[in-house]
Amino acid sequence: MDFKNQYVKLKIIRKMKKMNLQHVIMCFVSLWLFISCIGEGPNTMTDYAVGVVREKDFTTNVLDVNNGFSYYSSLFANKMPGDCFWIYYELDYDDPQNSYETATANGYYKINVLSMAEVERFGISYEVTDTTTALYNEVALLEAVMEGECAYVKGMLFIWNALYIPSDQELNWDLSCDMENVVPGEYLGQRAYDVFLRSTLSSSSTNSPENVAMINAFYMKNFLERVAQEERKSEHTSFKLRFNYVSDIKDGQLTWATQYSNDILVETILSAE
Repeated sequence: MDFKNQYVKLKIIRKMKKMNLQHVIMCFVSLWLFISCIGEGPNTMTDYAVGVVREKDFTTNVLDVNNGFSYYSSLFANKMPGDCFWIYYELDYDDPQNSYETATANGYYKINVLSMAEVERFGISYEVTDTTTALYNEVALLEAVMEGECAYVKGMLFIWNALYIPSDQELNWDLSCDMENVVPGEYLGQRAYDVFLRSTLSSSSTNSPENVAMINAFYMKNFLERVAQEERKSEHTSFKLRFNYVSDIKDGQLTWATQYSNDILVETILSAE
């Protein structure tokens, strides 16, 4: 996934929790222009990633990220295995520790983390939450999966979404599916599997609402592995998720909408440890 060429639709500031969408765009444009002006060194790469902390040994934590690599930074040392993070980082291939031989032996590349923020984690319910009734303090979503962006790492599906809420508002998330009846639909010639994403307010705020983008991680290993196994049997290499979400709530009545994820590769799911 090319995080550089997105307009940074994740929660980039305030510990990547929430921020105004316009600020997200301006922040990214300024950052991109800065990088473009100074240029990257001939052996230096600067990029974004999301990932999950893993304890490599008793003294070393690494971050397994969505590009398939593992990265080391001393900033991961006090993090717990399973913690999820968004990072903006620099990788210097001239560093002796990042030579092919050393990186292969270590099992990771050493990076310089320029910015990082923890991503909140949630689970998934294997029974679809009642779709006819609004949840307590439910809030409508502007987008369930922004431009289809999601990333799978170590059982966690990172999802970018947007809402119209005060920027300091805390939320709970409800992701559900019908695990007993995993039947795909079809979208643009690909099979698509239904999930239902909803959000509720967990705190109060006196601030005015605004467009807010955020990223959350959901433990979807069991569901996605089941889907991927079915797709492999059918000799398909990828599939999509169809996100059903509440786009409007008026007088307790729900308006439902759908958005589709980007392609999720079967091998990405089944090869993940």
